[in-house]
Amino acid sequence: MCALMPTGIALLSAVLKQEGFTVDLFDCTFYKDPLNTNYPFYHSSLRPVNWDEKGVRFIETDMAADFQRKVDEFRPDLIAVSVVENTHCIGLRLIRSLRKKIPTVFGGVFATYAPDKIIREEGVDFVCQGEGEEAMLELCVRLCRGLPVENTPNFWVKREGQVTANPMRLAVDINLLPFPDFDLFEPQSIYRPMQGKIWRTIGMETQRGCPYTCAYCNSPSNNQIYSSQKSGRFYRKKSMARTQEELKYLVDRYRPELIYFVVDTFLAMGEEEFLELAQMYLDFRIPFWMNTRCETITPARAEWLERMNCLRMSMGIEHGNEEYREKMLHRKVSNRRMLEAFEAVAGRSYAVNGNSIIGMPEETRELVFDTIEFNRRLPEEVESSGAFIFAPYHGTPLRQVAIQKGYLDPETVCSLDDPSASMLDMPGLPRDEIVGLARTFSLYAKMDRNAYPAIRKAEQLDAEGERQFALLQKRYQMEFYGAGSLDPIDV
Repeated sequence: MCALMPTGIALLSAVLKQEGFTVDLFDCTFYKDPLNTNYPFYHSSLRPVNWDEKGVRFIETDMAADFQRKVDEFRPDLIAVSVVENTHCIGLRLIRSLRKKIPTVFGGVFATYAPDKIIREEGVDFVCQGEGEEAMLELCVRLCRGLPVENTPNFWVKREGQVTANPMRLAVDINLLPFPDFDLFEPQSIYRPMQGKIWRTIGMETQRGCPYTCAYCNSPSNNQIYSSQKSGRFYRKKSMARTQEELKYLVDRYRPELIYFVVDTFLAMGEEEFLELAQMYLDFRIPFWMNTRCETITPARAEWLERMNCLRMSMGIEHGNEEYREKMLHRKVSNRRMLEAFEAVAGRSYAVNGNSIIGMPEETRELVFDTIEFNRRLPEEVESSGAFIFAPYHGTPLRQVAIQKGYLDPETVCSLDDPSASMLDMPGLPRDEIVGLARTFSLYAKMDRNAYPAIRKAEQLDAEGERQFALLQKRYQMEFYGAGSLDPIDV
């Protein structure tokens, strides 16, 4: 599987190169290392893709040995490691494998919400909390000039065992940042699977942050962190003029076949702004993917998305029980409004999928089936039969709920050690039951109800359960596999 070239890394490279620093990259994406996987999403209908048609080659050599060679050749003065929570273990493993100690800085989502956990790790000298563009530049300038670094804003700094936690700087003006430097990545990194095809894909950020407060997501916590530190408003948008200028630059330089809008809720905008965006994009009409919420969809917008040449969109269902969804997930939207949104986009020229989560705090088997039942009510054109297992990431309010209820050890860090398991220990919904429901979720959501007894057997994590699951999955693929099936990382 191949992840999108990270826009954040490309921006850091552009900022540093603009000021004369030399930057290079060690990319773990194409390694067949067993640790380099995604957290669990179950779907019974994954489209195969042919990577060979684009000349993409996966790497089977030892990652740590290759990293050492890269360091020997480039001889960096500082190693920056960008991590999310379930990949930070890979970064630590690589840093600790080096023969010679080199100053290191960790940044990314996990670093923002748990700097205290990362800074205490062996081999970590700096942790960047929050945005890194201006912060990394200042750190590199200080290091280059031999200036003190202990009081660099945004950074937790470790010197001789002593840790200094610095306040955060003001949020950057995203309209003034340079265009992202995707030249940093190896040529094959531009390719990404989507709907059974390999596309030249570029990510683009039009907004930073999210105006919503979903409890299972850590993005809204950025708003709280920046507000509490008097660092300005984290959620902000690029101007339409800047968006158009950047899009033209990316299209001219990288010739993408697919634009991936790296935005939490792409259509979180008023009607005037939406129409301005839609009309501007008619000059490009490059197929694109976007993620949005049901509340942002209207029949008129659904029609405009066709004219803009949308290829695929994702909308969160998350849970089918209105009371649980509002109380626990902080999503105040009715099932009727969500159904109206899916009905507005169903049957269009673009594909639509709805995402669900199971195994959240205080959830029961009956509540999981509320989500399954909601999925069954969706228009048949909507791809909605997959389920994520809830991951209690740092920065998510639901993580704190899980800790308070005794379902999770506060020291727990989400990792890739067992990507198919639930991390919560809930007596009302045991781990094995969550895994069984996750892997059979699509079967329950799509197949005829007379198959439910067989599906129930397929939930069991034993030899008979595996046999039943294999038979049902084959039957599912024969009945439903087609133009609407999902790609491996298309969620």
